[in-house]
Amino acid sequence: VDGRLADTRDDLAPGEREWLLRSEARWRRAHAIASRHPGIDVGDAYHVLRALELSPSERLRRGLTRVRAGTHVR
Repeated sequence: VDGRLADTRDDLAPGEREWLLRSEARWRRAHAIASRHPGIDVGDAYHVLRALELSPSERLRRGLTRVRAGTHVR
């Protein structure tokens, strides 16, 4: 981890620091997945990994909220 990020972590509340560490680990995993599967966008892999951490009902709620808000694009 680069020194600037480590310095930033010291300024975070414990909950924020935990979230950042989980997010960094998720990004590393997303990059590993994308490197093994050309054509997969690393950002898409990250979002799938994040969604897998949610309960099925939370994933459904978020999906329905986006559709209702009109952000669903065909």
